Parts: sequence; C-alpha cells; structure tokens
Amino acid sequence: MCPPPGPSVSQDSRVNLPEEKMIRMLWVPVSLLLVVSPVFGYLINYKHYDDSKSWQEARDHCTSKHTDLVIIRNQQENDFFKQSRGWIGLYRDMKTDPWKWSRGPRRADFKMLGEGELSDSEHCAYIDTDHIWKSDGCGLPHTYICYDERLVLVTENKTWEEALHHCRSLGGVDPGDPMAVYQNHLYDLATLSIDGSDLSYAKETVKDANTEEVWTGLRFLAGQWVWVDKQYMPYDILPCPNNRSCGVLEKNSNIPFGIRDCNERRNFLCYKRP
Repeated sequence: MCPPPGPSVSQDSRVNLPEEKMIRMLWVPVSLLLVVSPVFGYLINYKHYDDSKSWQEARDHCTSKHTDLVIIRNQQENDFFKQSRGWIGLYRDMKTDPWKWSRGPRRADFKMLGEGELSDSEHCAYIDTDHIWKSDGCGLPHTYICYDERLVLVTENKTWEEALHHCRSLGGVDPGDPMAVYQNHLYDLATLSIDGSDLSYAKETVKDANTEEVWTGLRFLAGQWVWVDKQYMPYDILPCPNNRSCGVLEKNSNIPFGIRDCNERRNFLCYKRP
C-alpha cells in the first residue's frame, strides 16, 4: 500500500510545487464528477435505425450523425450487439479481397460469416433477426446500426503531459462550462475501468498503435495512483513507484496496466468525457 502524503513520508513522496500544479490541473470538485460505468457501453454508444438503406447510404448517414457503421471485433463485442440487426461496417471490395471494417486500417480478423452465408456477388455484411451474420448485395436495403465511439487512439509520440494537453485540445472547449480553463475541455486522456469491459475494448483499439504501449490517463501523484478524472486506482493493481511515473496500456501483455517514466514518448488514448 502506498504511504499517505504528509509529515511522515520521505521527501521524495511529498507534494512538491510541480506536482501540486499537476494535481490542480487534473482534479475537479467531486460534486462535478460523473460516475464512470464499468460496462462496455461507456466507451461506445450505438443506435439502431429502422429505416432501410443501401450499405453506402447507411454508412453516409452514420458518419454524418455518428462515428460510423458499427464494428465488431471480438465475441464480447458481438454479444453486446445481440439484440441488434441490420447493416454493420463489414465489407469487401471484390470476392477475392479480404473482409475489412469501414473504420480502421486492419482487416477483419473477427467475423461471424459462415461459408453458407457468402455469395460471390455479395460484398457487404448485416446481422439478421436471428443474430446471424450474412452477406448481401451492398445496394439492397436493410436497417442499420451506427455507433458513437468515445475512445480515440492518437498515433503521435508525446510525453504523458504533452498527451494530456493534446487530448484536451480535441473538439475545442465548451464555452458554457463555468469551470476553470484547465478543466474546460471535451476530451481527456482515457480513464478505463478495470472491472468491466472498457479495458478489453481499449486493448482492441491499441492494436492499431505504432508503439508497443500507449499512455492512459493514469498517473502517480502524492503517493496515490489516480486517473485524470479523480478516480483512485486500487493499490493491489499497481505498485508504488516514483512520482514521475504514469500508466500505460500494453499491446501484448495480460496485466491491466504498466508503469513508465512520464517523460517517455509514445502513442496515447484520448476519450470524450461523459
């Protein structure tokens, strides 16, 4: 357990002036915080539309009003959408081309299309009323599923503090927010719940990073592991390092989070604040 800050701790663990400034920059009054839900739906919201469109028309609508047609990258995400039906973001250009998702550079490693549901002339995928993935002609009408993603992977290499400022510059600021300037932002470094599915969803997202680890909104300050939204990290998850340590999400590791020097440079995860 990390020692509490105060007279009994060593000089290295006390709150120095740069650290005090960082605490003021990160923390907000408790009364202004929203509870982060430890469920998959926190980092992604989706909406099913009952009107029928072609695949491209459906995608155009999704990208204009939301993020895109929904992408489903593993069985856990597939289970989340088990009550939905309609076009999804899975497609291929030609019958010999691999299936891929409309958003993201990678081919579709996870897909639930069986050989019996495929046709040489059908290049777009949908979920039917029995929750079976099928392909169909892209010009045919189906209902469709759009999604709004809160998580943003930034493939620029920055220090933790530079990443924090980058995230808070995304999307501008809310002019009606009465909070101080350093809290008047729409995006932040990502806070991820460890007891729900946020972590699994984020792990899938960071597969597209060009560094082996990405910064999260986790930082060690004043003897405590804290998220940028003021949530505390349990002591049994991460040990007590020095005060220049920040939390990373690792591509190829089974542990929830890693610890790195905050001055190192790597990709990072931003998210839209609730």
